[in-house]
Amino acid sequence: MRPLSEAEISTALASLAHWEHQVDSLARLAPTDDPAGLEPVIDRVAGEDGDHVATDRTPDGLVLRVATPGAGVTPVDVEIAARIEQAIEMGGADAAP
Repeated sequence: MRPLSEAEISTALASLAHWEHQVDSLARLAPTDDPAGLEPVIDRVAGEDGDHVATDRTPDGLVLRVATPGAGVTPVDVEIAARIEQAIEMGGADAAP
């Protein structure tokens, strides 16, 4: 799958307010007191594309990174980030993949 250009990533980020482009991924901090409770939601939302999502627990919450392995940021990653964002906004409710 073709990676997005910098311009395409910038356009996509306009609709993903809490996300930013970091190196070859889309990234966001999801503030939570219960990162272990949020991780299964992220896994469900990512669905079959779970290999595109990496999580890191921090004292402030869960850092999420979305990228296509070996390709950087692709249209699929933007879709995954949007689904994750929707689930977080819904208080951790599942957004269907």
